[in-house]
Amino acid sequence: MIGLFDSGSGGLTIFRACAARLPEQPFLYLGDHGRAPYGHRDNREILAFTTEMVETLFGQGCRLVVLACNTAAAVALRTIQQDWLPERYPDHRVLGVLVPTVEALSGVPWHQTEPDGRDDEPHRTIALFATTKTVEARSYVEEVAKRAPRTRIVQQACPGLVAAIEDGASPATLSQAVARHVDALYEQAAPEEIDGVVLGCTHFPLVEAAFRASLPDGVPIVSQPAIVADSLARYLARHPRFAETGASEARLLTTGDRRAADTVGGRLAGLAHRFEALPATGGARQAAG
Repeated sequence: MIGLFDSGSGGLTIFRACAARLPEQPFLYLGDHGRAPYGHRDNREILAFTTEMVETLFGQGCRLVVLACNTAAAVALRTIQQDWLPERYPDHRVLGVLVPTVEALSGVPWHQTEPDGRDDEPHRTIALFATTKTVEARSYVEEVAKRAPRTRIVQQACPGLVAAIEDGASPATLSQAVARHVDALYEQAAPEEIDGVVLGCTHFPLVEAAFRASLPDGVPIVSQPAIVADSLARYLARHPRFAETGASEARLLTTGDRRAADTVGGRLAGLAHRFEALPATGGARQAAG
């Protein structure tokens, strides 16, 4: 079973794409709704919470976990992979949404940390909408620049948008919030300069229609869920020991109110699956009050 983790409901966009791409693979989704959102927290909290939730998924039988959360991936993934896993779970693996997205934007494999030497690469400007913490980490800016220096990443933090999505704000309220963030981005790059858009928070595809309505006509939006699902399929082909087939089981766990999680998942992600309540750890109980 493969685990998918997000701070809340945003990773459902990744879950949905992965389940469609790998219909015979069982998945276990864990949303830390009791402590969501993560975008305003300090790095130590994000690392501690992410590590705790990954370990919870390991305890549920997952040997491979995907951080379906850009904030967690930008802040915690490198430390988890390089320091925590080798010491605690050397036979397990943790992947994230950042790596395949950088590969898609740069056209260069992650292991290659320099440009491929081509002189015909065009100059491009890509708009990245993300949480404040993902923007502060600058992971997309720096990693794309290493591999594709002619691709400029313009970042726009969207504080409050994740919370509004999780809280079930009305479509009109969400559209107004998205429009404000798009207008703020135009202070850094004119609409005609933008060659593509990345919704660099897995919550944001849940309101992709609002982004499309506010962005210039014809500007492509990179589909992070599809990119991550394809990347996971390729990873399992290279590492079949982490794959299981024949039982398309899918379970959803939450550290918060399962009924509230069901509401968001059904209304915005169109999921028929129901969340199960995960018994809260000490940290989750304290955060949830």
